[in-house]
Amino acid sequence: MQEFLAPLADLGEKVTRLTSEIGTKAMADPEEVGAAAVDYLRVCGHLVFAYFWARMAQVALAKEGSGDPFYKAKLATARFYFAKLLPETAALIRSARAGAQPLLEMQEDWF
Repeated sequence: MQEFLAPLADLGEKVTRLTSEIGTKAMADPEEVGAAAVDYLRVCGHLVFAYFWARMAQVALAKEGSGDPFYKAKLATARFYFAKLLPETAALIRSARAGAQPLLEMQEDWF
């Protein structure tokens, strides 16, 4: 289970830090919340998905000796999610931390 629990715990800690960072920045500038919102929510969505995939992996690992291909497929899909999709959170966190400045620099008449 460590292959699932370690990344899940790591992301949980990162979301906690990111939440605090955005909240602190928002006290000085409310635009910071809107600038980070989409990326932040996507990271939180990955946290929820990772939690549920870890739960499914736990069940699949318990049934691993049954020979049922359903559990093998479930475990393979969980591994796929953790290896190929969960790493997207690193870029999303960087983007959320970028702040409002890159967005607010754009002027309406440029479009």
